[in-house]
Amino acid sequence: MRCEPNTVMKRKILYLHGLESPQGGEKVDFLATKSFIHAPELDYTRSDIFTLLIKTIEEFDPDLIIGSSMGGYAAYMLGGLYQLPVLAFNPALHSRPFNPNFPKFAISHIPSELTVVIGKQDNIIDGDRTLNYLKDHIQDKTVNYKIEHVEEMGHRIPLNVFIDMYNKI
Repeated sequence: MRCEPNTVMKRKILYLHGLESPQGGEKVDFLATKSFIHAPELDYTRSDIFTLLIKTIEEFDPDLIIGSSMGGYAAYMLGGLYQLPVLAFNPALHSRPFNPNFPKFAISHIPSELTVVIGKQDNIIDGDRTLNYLKDHIQDKTVNYKIEHVEEMGHRIPLNVFIDMYNKI
């Protein structure tokens, strides 16, 4: 899904939905009012998912990647490979129900700009494990990162929280 805003383009955003989330929706509608947005429908179980994501990045050439859950994991990996800023909501950096077909070399890359939003009420992705993962993987790297904790947020991201985090970056 590609949406062009009615106003001047500010940036190009690639939005990667979560594993069991549908493409599009109110978050994509919001982003379309602020930027040029590409929100592809993704099946993370596809054997060629990595090739599809690489092709998407190279053709769309985003300025920012936003992802949620499994999409946050993919955004983290792609942001690291292409050194693009990432906004990841409850990223599935661990505790995934399966591992998408991403090559090991890709997973070892870290975005140079990273904002991770952790829902304190998330019962799917443990926020403390996310913090430990990040500490273990970025402690010796030059990364501009920020961790945002949202007390009232679970795994799903309310639109008002999404908008607030978008506006912070």
